[in-house]
Amino acid sequence: MKKLIFLLCFISFSAFAVGQLTTVQNGVKLYSEYYPNSTSKFKGTIVFINGSGTSMGEWGQNKKFFRCAKKAGSLFLYDRSGLGGSPQDTKLSEKHPITAKLISDQLSILLQKQKIKLPYIIVAHSYGSIYAGYFVLTHPSLVKSVLMVDPVPRNFQFSNALMDNIKSGIKYAMNHDETAVYKKYPADTEEIYQMLGFSESKNELKKFGLINDSIPVVIISSTAMEYKVKPIIGDWFNQQKQWLNKNLNSKIFQVKSGHFIQIHRPNIVCKQIEKLVSD
Repeated sequence: MKKLIFLLCFISFSAFAVGQLTTVQNGVKLYSEYYPNSTSKFKGTIVFINGSGTSMGEWGQNKKFFRCAKKAGSLFLYDRSGLGGSPQDTKLSEKHPITAKLISDQLSILLQKQKIKLPYIIVAHSYGSIYAGYFVLTHPSLVKSVLMVDPVPRNFQFSNALMDNIKSGIKYAMNHDETAVYKKYPADTEEIYQMLGFSESKNELKKFGLINDSIPVVIISSTAMEYKVKPIIGDWFNQQKQWLNKNLNSKIFQVKSGHFIQIHRPNIVCKQIEKLVSD
């Protein structure tokens, strides 16, 4: 039901944007939307990176948040393969899973092909922060600042309960091609291939160290993931601090909210975007 709501939301607000399906690499096509704002003092672009298994609709479900974000500056949103308006990537496999580098490379090509204006303010949610982190680490000159909305830590282990929920899908993917996996587990395909590439993604991040100290990193953490859901082993809030660098404006703070803070507490997230735009 959650994914259906996000898909409906995606459809409802896409009509107001410049939408396009772009081939990035190896035949992979990604759907993106660009919302220009010529009146903003910030002449770059706010780039949104969705969490695991969700379309760009997660940013538009709360219309108050999305209206506020559009006022802050030009927005760029996109769907990863198999989500929202993007076709599935049939080349995914156990040996070619989803990794931070793969997604970051695809985003880089997409931004270049769409000629999206620099610099970028990256806004990422949940597991999307793994991809955002790698992109910022490998393209520091393109990025003005980063806002992570309840991100997973950069080095962590998923809880046994969470792994138990998806282990059958992972086992199936190790013996079947992506088309079969997508047919049997349409709502979980991305998560399955993320799990297959999880260790590689962590190693990719580790290789580059911390985000450049010239780039502010702001983290908003939810109480829901800290005290209720517990999707990882260990403390959620303290491990999120792994993303922080030594920039004087980098910070982390916690709010009483569900995991989708932009939906439950839209004013808080938009206020941080406004600050990053104006700084």
